[in-house]
Amino acid sequence: MNWPGRRAERAEADAAAVVVADETRERARRTGEVLRQARTERKITLSDVEQDIRINRTYLEALENARFDLLPAPVYARGFMRSYARYLGLDPDEAVRAVPRDLPRPRELEPMPGLRRATAASLPTLPNINPPMAIGIGAAILVLVAAFYFVPQLTGSTGISGQPTATAAATIAANVDAPNVVGVSREEASATLERSGLTPFALTQENAARAGVVYRQSPGAGSPVKKGDVITLFVSLGPGGTATPTASATPAR
Repeated sequence: MNWPGRRAERAEADAAAVVVADETRERARRTGEVLRQARTERKITLSDVEQDIRINRTYLEALENARFDLLPAPVYARGFMRSYARYLGLDPDEAVRAVPRDLPRPRELEPMPGLRRATAASLPTLPNINPPMAIGIGAAILVLVAAFYFVPQLTGSTGISGQPTATAAATIAANVDAPNVVGVSREEASATLERSGLTPFALTQENAARAGVVYRQSPGAGSPVKKGDVITLFVSLGPGGTATPTASATPAR
């Protein structure tokens, strides 16, 4: 085996690679100087370029100093170089050729831990259910359903059947219609309202009706009211009665 010959060939290849790398760095350095010179001749600041082409001035400085290791990625390095050269009126293709082809990928572009695709989480295993356990679970469900249906009916509350509870029935019973007491005497009207569980409140005023007769009520006859509500009675003083009204109320019994 010709090991010495192979060592010589490898050494020559390494030397040639070093020469090419040096030439690439030199060309990138010269390109950066051309960018800086073109910008200064036009009296343009890096802030102006940053505002016009929307490239961070840190990256612009990296292009002018041939510090491609400071750029986010090779594809961005070439894109920034093309945009910067075109902005300065230089040949963009020639400027891009100055960018080394073997730029390393910056560590900052590695996927963050939260963005890496994680392996699918294993689902918790369900316990084995034997027939006796399944029968017990089914019986428990039936007991709960029966309690839901029948216990409310036994306690007098509303069940699935939709029957009103004792509280609802009492509420319905407390709602009545105001009786018609217009045209009767004040005493008779008050007695009628009290029997219905309502509270009469009388106002006496001059009216064409006969003295002592209720000529109007509020709420009117047939209006829905509740036990204890006040019904106002307008009692006539007669055509020649005193215009000043008086009022009296009798609490419901």
